Amino acid sequence: MRKIVDIIFVLALAFPCAASVSTNVPLDHWSYDAIDKIVGRNLTDGAMMTTRPFSRLEMARLIAEAMEKAHRLNEKNEIILAVLDRLIKEFKPELITIGALDGDIFESFVKPLEDPYFKYLFADRKPDLENLRGDVFDEHSNYRFGFASRMKFFDTAAFYFHPEYVDSSSNLDGDIELIEGYGKFQLGSLEVEVGKDSLWWGPGYHGSMLMSNNTEPFKMLKISNPNPTLLPWIFRGLGPFKAVWFLTELEKDRTIPEAKLTGLRFNFKPYPTLEFGLSRAIMFDGQARADLGLRDYWDIFWATQENRPGKLNNNQLAGVDASILIPFDSTMPAKSIRLYTDLAAEDEADGLPSNWGKLFGMQLNDILQTGRTDFLIEYAHNRIPGKPNVFYAHSLYQSGYTYKGRIIGHHMGTDARDLFLRLTHYLTEDLIFGLEFDREVINLSSTPHQTTDALAFDLTSFGSNNWQWTVGYRYEHSKNSRFVSGETDDNHIFYLQVAYDF
Repeated sequence: MRKIVDIIFVLALAFPCAASVSTNVPLDHWSYDAIDKIVGRNLTDGAMMTTRPFSRLEMARLIAEAMEKAHRLNEKNEIILAVLDRLIKEFKPELITIGALDGDIFESFVKPLEDPYFKYLFADRKPDLENLRGDVFDEHSNYRFGFASRMKFFDTAAFYFHPEYVDSSSNLDGDIELIEGYGKFQLGSLEVEVGKDSLWWGPGYHGSMLMSNNTEPFKMLKISNPNPTLLPWIFRGLGPFKAVWFLTELEKDRTIPEAKLTGLRFNFKPYPTLEFGLSRAIMFDGQARADLGLRDYWDIFWATQENRPGKLNNNQLAGVDASILIPFDSTMPAKSIRLYTDLAAEDEADGLPSNWGKLFGMQLNDILQTGRTDFLIEYAHNRIPGKPNVFYAHSLYQSGYTYKGRIIGHHMGTDARDLFLRLTHYLTEDLIFGLEFDREVINLSSTPHQTTDALAFDLTSFGSNNWQWTVGYRYEHSKNSRFVSGETDDNHIFYLQVAYDF
């Protein structure tokens, strides 16, 4: 493992230093959907969307590219221009830093209060909601109050803190939790991050096979090159390149307490419309396990002893993903289509990945080319014929590929399939309507299967005076609930979020 990290260091340090360090854009921030809409409109070629989170400077780089291309192509669509203007306003300091806008550059600053918000969620039954950083809700009323703080010192260090007050009508003992909190430090062209943060690897919208924010953010060490760079020599043909490595220690309350989890991802873009990713995740070590030497880490990385008795037994996952954007001309019923796949292997066999889970997706961007409507369909499954409950599971690490009880990868869990559809429509420049359907079927290798259908809508407004609000409703219906034949459950979920942008 150490040798692989050394290779990343050597390659990254061969490039010019980045202009500055900046904090990350949280994975649930509205700007990801906004920049995805800009990408679907063919206004940027440099976006590498499958390794997140982005730094604020990386987001600004994409916005600057879109500004230039929109001007060059004389973009006139009011919806697209409104989305771009919203992004410019949000990332104006970073756009000034990279020279895309005129203004004063602040090498150091402290922003103690940013984006304060209030969230309210009501559910008939205790809900189990996916991709929300592991947030746990009680039945009936749930309350969240939070804000962020950011600070930067010259071009070498940046810090981010996101505390949140958590309360509910079922549990009156409210508490303050640190949702995310970390420091980032510049090291040549690399960023070193230490603290609590989320990761998302892959092109999926509703799920990721290897790494998602379905679980609570990790307390980790992370090394990455936040801005895409070109590799030297013959590797230049791979196009812009990003790499990230992390190491974390999992919780105590599991079959092997304090097991280690490490991950490595390489991301390439050989063509402006084509993006590839290669990922690895390894669970190893832990309390009561034999100490490891340097050679042992190398053997663990190459999976030479996975699922074999001894101190080198470990839990391996590997993945490959690809995404292609196909632009259309004005005669077609959409501006572009994005096709993507995310494949992950749970084990190795004779040195090669085996027992594959699969995710496929299709995104139609700007239907009717009015700037208003986008549609996405995504399907995932990880049932291995003849090997029930293999995916996200392990004979030694019996808590599975989880952190604090939640799947680190796709929320559907093991031996399952999931179908997701979403329609997004801009009613006005500042009012966005979303409609989605999800069908999740689990326990596929046995009977009865549990099938949960969820139908939801949301309405988001970017109103005047810097206020933003989102209101939504979700209806869930489960058949063969808790694997009892004929048992059904219904749940009605209502949520509201109000935020103010300083």
